[in-house]
Amino acid sequence: MKLLVAVASETGRTLRLAEELAAGAREEGAEVVLRVAADVEERHLLEADAIVLGSGVHMGGMESSMRSLLERTAPLWLQGRLIGKLGAAFATAGLGGRGGAELTLIALHSALAEHGLLLVPMHNRIEGFAKGGCHWGPVAWTTPRKGEAGPTADHLRAARAHGRHVAACAARWCRGAAAQSGDGVE
Repeated sequence: MKLLVAVASETGRTLRLAEELAAGAREEGAEVVLRVAADVEERHLLEADAIVLGSGVHMGGMESSMRSLLERTAPLWLQGRLIGKLGAAFATAGLGGRGGAELTLIALHSALAEHGLLLVPMHNRIEGFAKGGCHWGPVAWTTPRKGEAGPTADHLRAARAHGRHVAACAARWCRGAAAQSGDGVE
C-alpha cells in the first residue's frame, strides 16, 4: 500500500510534522513517498492509495505552493482519476488559536473530497489528540503564547499516531478492494 505525503513548508516546521506522520505510516507497513508540494507530479498522485496533504498556515489559509499543487490537479479532477483513494490532512499554524489551522485543514479536506477521496479524519482517541490535533487532523502551533514553539513532542506524537491511523485505514481499504476484484484473500 502506497501513501503520498505532500507538504508545503516555508519554515521547515510543517516538513518536520510530515516526516513524523510518514514515520507512523511506515510503522503500519506503508510505502511512503514524501514530497514538497512544488515537486509533486501527476504520477505520484496516481500511484498512491492514500494522499495526505500538509501545509503551513498563511493569512488563514494554505501556503501558495499547496494551492498551486491543487490547481495543477484539475486535469485529474476532470477525468475522475483520484476517485476512491483515501485522503487526510495536517497543518502548522502560528499563535495557539485554531482559526487559521482549522480553515486550512477544511480547505485541504475540501480539495480531497472534490477529487472523490474518502476522508480520514483524526478521531479523538488517537494518541496526542488533545495537545496536537483536532478532528480535521494533526496541528502544530509554531508560536504559542506560552511554552515551547512547535512542533513539540506532543505535536509530533499526534502526527505519528495519525500516520499510523491513515496507513491502517488505507491497508484495510486496499484489502477490501482486492477482495472485491478477486485479486486478494480476505
